[in-house]
Amino acid sequence: MKADTSRWAYTQGGMQRRCMISRMSSRLTRDCSLPSKGPGMLRFPFGKNWQAFSAVIRPSDYYKAKASLQGLVGELDGKTFLDVGCGSGLFSAAASGLGAREVVGFDLDPVAIETARSLLEKVARWDDEIEADHVRFCVMSILDDNLGLDQFDVVYSWGVLHHTGDMYQAFERIARFVRPGGLLVLAIYNRHWTSPVWKLIKATYNWLPGLLRPLIVLPVFVSKLLVSLLVWRQNPFCRDRGMHCYYDVVDWVGGYPYEYASLEEVIGFFGSRGFKTVKVRPTKGLTGCNEFVFARVC
Repeated sequence: MKADTSRWAYTQGGMQRRCMISRMSSRLTRDCSLPSKGPGMLRFPFGKNWQAFSAVIRPSDYYKAKASLQGLVGELDGKTFLDVGCGSGLFSAAASGLGAREVVGFDLDPVAIETARSLLEKVARWDDEIEADHVRFCVMSILDDNLGLDQFDVVYSWGVLHHTGDMYQAFERIARFVRPGGLLVLAIYNRHWTSPVWKLIKATYNWLPGLLRPLIVLPVFVSKLLVSLLVWRQNPFCRDRGMHCYYDVVDWVGGYPYEYASLEEVIGFFGSRGFKTVKVRPTKGLTGCNEFVFARVC
């Protein structure tokens, strides 16, 4: 299977530029010393954000999500699908709609799992291809020991593992769930010299009382609107992947714990563990998510 060399592919020159940026980052700044609350780490309430998103989802959003997933993995007829950090459960539902015979989604946040079950019922009314009885959700973490799961044909984790608090341990764990010949789909925040600054912003957001948090979100939201309109010349309210512009910004600003990795770091890690790179889609921005599709070859 050859790596995609079209819109997904990265160039050797791009790799060299990213190496240079990574070296600049290490010289200019180090990860900031962050505040903490109590004995545990700060953690963004992802489940509540997914709950708010699910209240405004439309049928067109679901079908965009389904098309997005199909573009990554193709048809799923008869395959098994694991959604790690399933959030709203939108892509678990989409996997069922694409023909997966078994779908398992799990998330650390109980509110997210409650939301996923509710959303599945909703979108099943929009798509007759969904077999809701073949989809199950459960509360657990990729960092838990003895998860009791088998290997799957497709393992999907979009924008999740960098929020676990131990990203590379999460990489190790998720690799075990991919069946030989199966696919692993990931989206991971890109390493950039501004990444440590964002880490401090995100920690500050979660440290602030709830009433003050919009003071951080709103400037970022307005900036995103202006960049979309003036630079990318795109409709900022066009729901990419079926997501929602505002709730995406809340997720970005608040998403903590927060880690990041360069393209070559992620590709190198999984390459050393028996995975072949099938597709890569670099982020359009500086610190957004790079997307990867890997195939397990051994």
